[in-house]
Amino acid sequence: MTKSDILPPDLRETLAAVGGRLHRGRSVEAELRAVLAHISALPAASISQADPAIATAANLSRWRPEPAWHDKLFWPYLSDKEQLLRLPDLRYLFIFHRDGRMREAALHRITGALESPFLFAAVAMRLNDWAQPVRAAALTCAKRCFPLTSADVIANAATSLVLHQDSWGRWGVEREAMEATLARPDVAEELARILCEGQTGALSRVFRLALKNSSIDHHLPLLAANARQPWVRALAVQTIADMRAVWLVGREWQWIDKSMGRRARVPKFDFRDVRLSFDKAGVIRAAASDASPIVRRAALTAVIQHWRGRDEAHELALTLRSDPSPSVRERAAFILSNISESVAPHGAVGIHPSQ
Repeated sequence: MTKSDILPPDLRETLAAVGGRLHRGRSVEAELRAVLAHISALPAASISQADPAIATAANLSRWRPEPAWHDKLFWPYLSDKEQLLRLPDLRYLFIFHRDGRMREAALHRITGALESPFLFAAVAMRLNDWAQPVRAAALTCAKRCFPLTSADVIANAATSLVLHQDSWGRWGVEREAMEATLARPDVAEELARILCEGQTGALSRVFRLALKNSSIDHHLPLLAANARQPWVRALAVQTIADMRAVWLVGREWQWIDKSMGRRARVPKFDFRDVRLSFDKAGVIRAAASDASPIVRRAALTAVIQHWRGRDEAHELALTLRSDPSPSVRERAAFILSNISESVAPHGAVGIHPSQ
């Protein structure tokens, strides 16, 4: 797939018309409304590929040829800067410009709420722009616009942005604007709805990264019970049982055998404590009878970690010892084989079923 293939044919055609007029210094006012409508409708998940594709299709070049003298006699030549001054909405196209000065100028002119997930993603991506002045302009724009942007726009963009933002290596203080926005309670509520209703996509990875913000904690019982994807339900069950949110922050080197100089890259995690009060016993019981073996396995893992030696652990293990899933049966057998062990002699701290 080429870069331009990410764009719908009608958008490529309209962008090409805009690019031709920019190249000749003609006003793009007639085409601008259609271009912006098409761009706003693009999915936020396409932002990384759409960024260079839009710039190429619209000929958003750093350099323009000097017009011939006879051309200047018949119509005024408009530079890209003059076009932006005359047409304020061109800012939403020029944030994709290959000239950093034009991206910076466009960002300074964006005000108010961002109307689509794609436009939100476009501004967010500029927080990691290679040019420092553009990053600074994007941060100012984010502080101005993100608080006014609706929660559904932000949450729909966030489902793709959170998967990539930890690989953004240029931003520093600019990250704070994004994290503050994703921590908004209304954004967390909308994100929880998406995680609950979604049936496809990497929602468990999105959920794992969303756990960085404590605003999602209020929605954990809902996700444990009703999320359509089993991996999301299982992760919610695990988080409630452990009362700890864990998320991936990257990868690090770990020695396998120092004497042989062997090492490997392994996932690196960060965590925080969950401080809300939940019916943990009820969540684990419900998970043990879930339709998915992934969730039933999470329930027994929680039992092994927190209820080992309790009567209820024995009851749940007996119920699941003939489970169709081998991994669930293995955990049930482990619990039953160790059921005679008590918590106190080993100094372990259990969770009483009533807690």
